[in-house]
Amino acid sequence: MNTLFLKKNIALVSALLTGVVFYEPVPALAQFGGGFVGGFAGAMLGAALSHGYRSGGRYSRGSRAGRSHNSDDANSVDTNSASSKERDKKIFASLAVPSRTQTAVLKSILPANTLGVVGASEDVNKLEQTSSTDEDRDYTKLIGDLIEKFTKSEVKQDASGQGDITEHAILQAVDDSYKHAGLQKFSTFAGENWSLERLRVMILKRVDAESDSLIRGTNKGRVSMEDLRGVIDKSANSIYQRLFETSELLAANRSSSLFVQLLYQTHGDAATGEIREGAERMLMHASSKVSGDFDSLIRRDPSSYALNYRKQRIVFDCLSDNIVKVTSAIQGIATPSEIDKRIGDVAATSCKDWLNNQFVTAENKLKTQDPVPLRVIWSKTGLVEDQSMYTHPSDAL
Repeated sequence: MNTLFLKKNIALVSALLTGVVFYEPVPALAQFGGGFVGGFAGAMLGAALSHGYRSGGRYSRGSRAGRSHNSDDANSVDTNSASSKERDKKIFASLAVPSRTQTAVLKSILPANTLGVVGASEDVNKLEQTSSTDEDRDYTKLIGDLIEKFTKSEVKQDASGQGDITEHAILQAVDDSYKHAGLQKFSTFAGENWSLERLRVMILKRVDAESDSLIRGTNKGRVSMEDLRGVIDKSANSIYQRLFETSELLAANRSSSLFVQLLYQTHGDAATGEIREGAERMLMHASSKVSGDFDSLIRRDPSSYALNYRKQRIVFDCLSDNIVKVTSAIQGIATPSEIDKRIGDVAATSCKDWLNNQFVTAENKLKTQDPVPLRVIWSKTGLVEDQSMYTHPSDAL
């Protein structure tokens, strides 16, 4: 009777398992993380097995008569034990999901594509690795596409006369705007992928996006080289501001990561989880508190967003330079509250002097600010750099 009940329940669970596998509940979490198979069907299997064992055999907890009856049947159970074990093995083996089905399910699971935090240690390790492709440098194709776009517009609107846009004229205008905007500075940074060809591509892509405004109107699709040059100049300036801001943002995050790295190198395991987790908050709080005094000075500058990140970058480098002072105690490492207070005090004194030296002239005006490589760090006397950070002088272009 018990064996028949066990077979029926196992057959039911086997049918449920087969139904779950072929019904295709897609999410991987539902398939393997406490979903239908592991919860409901697993509970059914456990209940069936538990009921089968508890209802008879030597595991039953019945009355004395029941235990006596079990004792009388012991010989027959021992006689059939070998065949029962073999039968059980076959039954449980039939419950397993076929290997080809398991393989198909595993292949259907895709890893999540998550974006790393900008300036995280993983990004810092890739700063000197070149990863541009041929498409990123093929500016001649973009020039050809731009000319074709203007030609089709002229034919479509039946423009009269001859245009003055040529491939040479566009390339000349791009190179002029490249130098005028100051983009040649970025191309000198070793390992940062800002080659002349790639920067030309970035300018031309923006020109292509802006060129529709030149076509629409009453000129019948005819675009002059003078008008196109104005769009090219504007695009180059926009690319410069975007790269400057991005570069300083990455550098600020890199400086923050270097502070935490120095914290580990100085104190090792003594840097507890609370200190590690609060380090970034402490840095940002101190930076915003001291750098706010310079907001009025840089607010009108076209690169104000980039300079805000540069202020953070300098404060973080200043605090890294004072890592022992702000984190050490007589024995070991200071408490989180003490570190937070010291960071604020150092930022308001030493780091403020670093900012004054970088941004303020003797006439209380903003000093000229140029892009610098990501690997540059600041000191109390200014930036620290060497020739290995540059591929060639910027004035050589």
